[in-house]
Amino acid sequence: MPAILIVIPCYRERERLPQFLPELCRELAALNNVRARVVDDGSGAEQQGWLAEYVEQMRREYAFLEPAQLNTENLGKGGAIYSAWDRSEGAGLLGFVDADGAVPASEVARVVKRANEQPGKAVFAVRTGQDGTSVKRTLHRKLAGGVFRWLVRRFFRFPLPDTQCGLKLVPAADYAEIRPVLKERRFIFDVELAWHLLQRGVSIEPVPIDWTESPGSQLRPASAWQMYQSVKALRRRLGDWMKRAE
Repeated sequence: MPAILIVIPCYRERERLPQFLPELCRELAALNNVRARVVDDGSGAEQQGWLAEYVEQMRREYAFLEPAQLNTENLGKGGAIYSAWDRSEGAGLLGFVDADGAVPASEVARVVKRANEQPGKAVFAVRTGQDGTSVKRTLHRKLAGGVFRWLVRRFFRFPLPDTQCGLKLVPAADYAEIRPVLKERRFIFDVELAWHLLQRGVSIEPVPIDWTESPGSQLRPASAWQMYQSVKALRRRLGDWMKRAE
């Protein structure tokens, strides 16, 4: 099985990370080919000092947990993930999971196992409520998410029901090929990543998962105009993914 690097991007997650990382490490410890790395996205000296010490304490029990990667500049979630994937040290699969714990640690382990069984495929967790999974979110988050998914369907016609769930795994070789053209670093980076994988001919398997909204989301229905403008601009720049490059 290929080595897997799971990245946990963080920005000022002193409250939520300790509620999620220990459980995640317990779940991943049963998988012999996984490494994990927490990446701080320019949270400042005080936060980064705490994070470095906290991760070192966790490493005493979990050797597969790497030292924290402390980025001095805020790159955005996508930028933080890519900065770690760029230093993957021989991993065959590259993944990330959000630090807020919205995806249960047991679901992370399940999806990682599924990716192990799908060589050459990308695996995206999706929040559809299918296959007996449960999705719990506030009404405003449900409305905002619905608006965004509708916009992505309209502009891109991806064979995916959800591009924004915070758990994904991508073949390292395919990431290396598309890395030079990945420009988005913030909230639509997932859409651009999916576009380039599909345009390259990489199969993306959607896997329904349990998901529970974590407090602190910045997604609001009032952001619909910004969503529209961002997705429209990305579609204008990228074009149709189904038109394969020569």
